[in-house]
Amino acid sequence: MKASFWFDKWQSREIAFHEGRVNQLLERHVEALNLERGAHIFVPLCGKTRDIAWLLQRGYRVTGAELSKVAVEELFNELGVEPKIKKIDKFEVYIYHDLTVYVGDFFEMTSELLQKVDAIYDRAAFIAMPDAMLTGYCDVLKEITKKAPQLLIGYLYDQNLVAGPPFALSQSRLNTYYGQDYKITQLETIDSNENMKGIAPAQEACWLLCS
Repeated sequence: MKASFWFDKWQSREIAFHEGRVNQLLERHVEALNLERGAHIFVPLCGKTRDIAWLLQRGYRVTGAELSKVAVEELFNELGVEPKIKKIDKFEVYIYHDLTVYVGDFFEMTSELLQKVDAIYDRAAFIAMPDAMLTGYCDVLKEITKKAPQLLIGYLYDQNLVAGPPFALSQSRLNTYYGQDYKITQLETIDSNENMKGIAPAQEACWLLCS
């Protein structure tokens, strides 16, 4: 899967993966991360998720990483704020108060750019990656965040019925990529109230990953 896949999705407005409201599993389980006000949360492949506004309103600092400039511009437009834009290394960086978003290739991110992270919120990145990319993605994420705890949300469905993305998640798949570095706890599973791509019955699940 190439970066152009996601660029094209945003350009053609094929963004069914964008959730038009704050994720209810985030609302119910963010406290499992035991974060204090002002804690720094990293959101990989953040798009223009409404979850960012919700996290900011709760007093957290948020840093996102996103390939699509279109998505990031829409994020700030929907927040109703005008960011400062800087060029740092290979990234365009959008900054407004407690929100920073790096526009560019996630695999070019470094711990120096990201600085100290208290937690990761992943609702879009892990499930966007095919197995061929997941080892690299997880290795980079662990490196740049120093294995910060994660709240990870994904879908449970029969991958044999529907090709991803989003790719199906499971406890065993998480164990494969994160089991050596994190204790993995499934917090809740709920009905998604829709079939994946209109075909496969799906549930949405939330996991806590702590090292």
